[in-house]
Amino acid sequence: MGKRVYLSYLLDEDSVVWPGEPTVRIEQDTCIEKNGYNSFKTTLPNHHGTHMDGPYHFNPDGPRLMELPMEYFCFDRVVAVDVPKGPGEGIDPADLKPWEDDIRRADLLLLKTGLCKIRDTQPQVYEAQGVFLSPEVCKYLVETFPDLKVIGLDFLSVGTPANQLSKRAHRILFGCHNGKYIPAIEDMDLRPLFETRMPLKSVIVAPLRLGKVDSSQVTVIGEFGEQSP
Repeated sequence: MGKRVYLSYLLDEDSVVWPGEPTVRIEQDTCIEKNGYNSFKTTLPNHHGTHMDGPYHFNPDGPRLMELPMEYFCFDRVVAVDVPKGPGEGIDPADLKPWEDDIRRADLLLLKTGLCKIRDTQPQVYEAQGVFLSPEVCKYLVETFPDLKVIGLDFLSVGTPANQLSKRAHRILFGCHNGKYIPAIEDMDLRPLFETRMPLKSVIVAPLRLGKVDSSQVTVIGEFGEQSP
């Protein structure tokens, strides 16, 4: 068994979020001293923290997250690619073409831009000037990789508040272009992948199983294999 790591962030009230959107609210409901036991109440917006967008988020005919089959949550053909980007920069097809053969065999594609490294130290930059997927790269993904199930991003969202491309990119990626949809895990913690040369052997994405919602928070656990020579 290889080393296992979390690839999702801890949810708390001070976490980053799309500007203007609410974060999780956590309140203690009972306490041992008064009630004999501890319990808490949470109010959790479903796009806060590490979460997986279901196609229904932008596609009225797409499935909600919990309508997706199991193969959208368990992965053993994981490909992580280095796509270095700074705040406000976009990912285009040319950034992924060098990895095309690798991506063709993947069921999960993880995009390592490095922006996750500033999430704690420059949260306002991470929120307001995020890396983004261009509509062109979304079209490239759904047209070129029929076996690709899900992508994971080490930045806040498919889109960014810094431009007006978010809606178009989401719609293409979630099935409004050619019927092929690729759900996205947004705001992933890919920092462990920058600390080792070992490849990921497998990834489990465990969703908060809520009915009706388009998307939901996920706990992501990766298992490393043997180090590449």
